[in-house]
Amino acid sequence: MLRQTIAWMMFFVMSSSLAIADVNLSYPIGQPGQWAQYQIIASATVPESVVKTFTLTFGPLDTMRETPCQWIRLEAIKENSESYIVWILAKEYPAPSLAEAQLSIIRYIFQEKNCEALEFRNRSTGEALLPALGAWPQLFPQPVKDKPQNDSFPNRMNLLGKQYTLNSYGRDDNIPQPIQAAILELYSGALIGVPSNSRTKDSDRRYDDSDYEYVRLTKDDYEEMIAAGMNCFRADKEQAQWLERRNVYYWGLGSEDLHYPEVLYRSNYLGPVLFLDEPAVCTRDHVIRPRLRADAAFRKTITPQICFEEFRKYFDQANHQGNPTSLIRGLKARPDVDVGDMDFVQQNLYTWETVVSTALYQLSENPSGPPNAIVFEPPGRIGTRRTLPEMNMAYQCQIPVDSPQNLIDIIYGFLRGAARVTNKTWGTSIYGSVDRDDAFWFLTHAYDLGAQLFFYWDSARLACVPYEECLALTRNLRNHIANHPHRDLTKLKQAAEVAILLPAGYNLGHVHIGKGNLWGIGELNLERVNSKGVKYRTVMGNFFTEIERYLRLGIAFDLCWDIPAFQSSGYREIVRIREDGKIEVESQGQSEHLDGPRIPQRPEGDPPQIEIELSAASGKAPLEIAAHARLTEISSLAYYTSGANAQGEYVNSMIFWELYGPQEEDYRILSHEYRDVVVKTNSKQSKINMNFVIDRPGKYRLRASACDLAGRTAVIWKEIDVTE
Repeated sequence: MLRQTIAWMMFFVMSSSLAIADVNLSYPIGQPGQWAQYQIIASATVPESVVKTFTLTFGPLDTMRETPCQWIRLEAIKENSESYIVWILAKEYPAPSLAEAQLSIIRYIFQEKNCEALEFRNRSTGEALLPALGAWPQLFPQPVKDKPQNDSFPNRMNLLGKQYTLNSYGRDDNIPQPIQAAILELYSGALIGVPSNSRTKDSDRRYDDSDYEYVRLTKDDYEEMIAAGMNCFRADKEQAQWLERRNVYYWGLGSEDLHYPEVLYRSNYLGPVLFLDEPAVCTRDHVIRPRLRADAAFRKTITPQICFEEFRKYFDQANHQGNPTSLIRGLKARPDVDVGDMDFVQQNLYTWETVVSTALYQLSENPSGPPNAIVFEPPGRIGTRRTLPEMNMAYQCQIPVDSPQNLIDIIYGFLRGAARVTNKTWGTSIYGSVDRDDAFWFLTHAYDLGAQLFFYWDSARLACVPYEECLALTRNLRNHIANHPHRDLTKLKQAAEVAILLPAGYNLGHVHIGKGNLWGIGELNLERVNSKGVKYRTVMGNFFTEIERYLRLGIAFDLCWDIPAFQSSGYREIVRIREDGKIEVESQGQSEHLDGPRIPQRPEGDPPQIEIELSAASGKAPLEIAAHARLTEISSLAYYTSGANAQGEYVNSMIFWELYGPQEEDYRILSHEYRDVVVKTNSKQSKINMNFVIDRPGKYRLRASACDLAGRTAVIWKEIDVTE
């Protein structure tokens, strides 16, 4: 009796084992054959999908990896007489903490109705794979700790948010043996999939911004996608039946269609939703932009810090009241379900985001909760030979434009840095707008850097990756993974030697990535001056020049916002970009303040030369202007493209045209408004014509810039005065 009491005291102190009658220290959990049945405590009618009774049984002993283990069996019977069984082989009684349970549980088997039992395993390690939705603390009975216990099993137990009272207990000489189960081996090292349960009917590329025709995925489609290497699928109620017993993950089934509570025990079900959708972009489009349209004064006073604060508010709502709570909210709304005091958030959600500078904030806002990863969503028409020239022209750095690594390492630097500081993870996606020359390598390079999530957007006109291309990209990634199956994710997460910190609120833009407008808003163009009297162009130019320096040195770097969540995390050097135009470098416990960026050694040579003549530099509004530019290539070829045209051709536009004014907050990208630029090339000299209209009076500045293949840039300004 005393030993039993001591065992219970140890349980409450250590939460490591369940005490029963006739405890023997040679049993990891309890004497084989011991069982206890529990009955729900209910003052009203029990809904039909709620567990009415459950029985715990301690099974045979086993030895795994020279560690004593024991089987434990949970059989639950619902009010509607349906039942399910869980078998667990563990070193100790399963802890309510998923992390602790994952360390102690060796095998995990689940059987529902009269179906064949399933054993869930991690394909890479062979270890048990437990459900990671967030409901784990409620899935296995735990004692009600504020209730008195007797000398055997607990008097009260919690399961799925309800309390149960001990009904009977005993011991059978015929010790139950674990059942035979089909093994599902799930590869969690790389989730690969698409966000829809439909596909393009044909795979002919459309560049004219028209939409594709879509059809619902068939069973054969899923088979083809699985064969290609995809392992993460969205499915409706019918489609889920084709996937739930395959070696893949599935999601999308709404709370109303779930088999409750059985689905919570399935390690391959990822939830009704899988991601937070562009919280930073939604902040801009649904909070900032409407306010800019309605409030002229706000256009003058907007700052990156204001955008950051609005983003924080939006993200807080989205993360604490939005998708992470949709599963439990849906279950609470069902008449056949009573979740009692069970309340959890979906832990396995990631955030799908274009504004990658927000990565650290998003992953750190809820350190022990969702999102558990951030996935890069490429903006419109991103590509190495489009975006890198724009970065050079915008920030006056000189990043070589012939390597996709020079572009994507800037993006992935934000993601890996956030994952490192928060001990979470990251991934990437491919959109139809991504330059197809880059897409394959962007995925395999992300895998090599430690990414674990890989997705393709499969709808919405230019954003859509046609079905056959999704398959091709997946096959290439699958083969790469097969050739490089063993990754040390901890080491990869810690690979960067340097962290470069950007002031909170500053970023690469959205669809304007490369062009410079913070948050993709013209009111935050690079010629605006911050509270320290320094242009945004100077601050961002310092940031990119430091990036260029480390790229040229071949030193891996991470990028983060300079916010309290940032920790040094083992970086040997931390570079802080400041709003006053200065730079602070911390290394080996020493701090150095610099007046500007450290200019790296650059290849010899001269940038292109630009000459511009305007048909009119002044006049009355509306003023039509024809700009005639002459571009002379000096040391290398000049190249800039705004993306594929309606025929899918990438045209060298040579010059990027922008118009600033008449007020500081006014800005236009002429290269977007007037895509049909006339370019005539003769030897090393080209003539480029740009025609545009100014319909408001004021003083304007036309900026024309060009970039050669070595990253050298040329910029020329022209002033224009427009009167009433």
